[in-house]
Amino acid sequence: MTANNLADAKKQGAVLAWGNFLTLTLNFLIVAFVLFIVIRAMNQFKRKEEAAPAPKLTKQEELLTEIRDLLKKS
Repeated sequence: MTANNLADAKKQGAVLAWGNFLTLTLNFLIVAFVLFIVIRAMNQFKRKEEAAPAPKLTKQEELLTEIRDLLKKS
């Protein structure tokens, strides 16, 4: 017996549905690639934030930072 569509073929027994397998594999690869690109872009953005120089402290802020550091040591 031969079947004209996948549903009828499955009723007759085990079937290798290559079209479905190929579609699922292709969809997986597309989603994985898009996630890879998004995560890579997020990491580059995070690196740019970390590399940004700290703002210049005023004289008062520098003194307060030194006092804080001295208090931590003791």
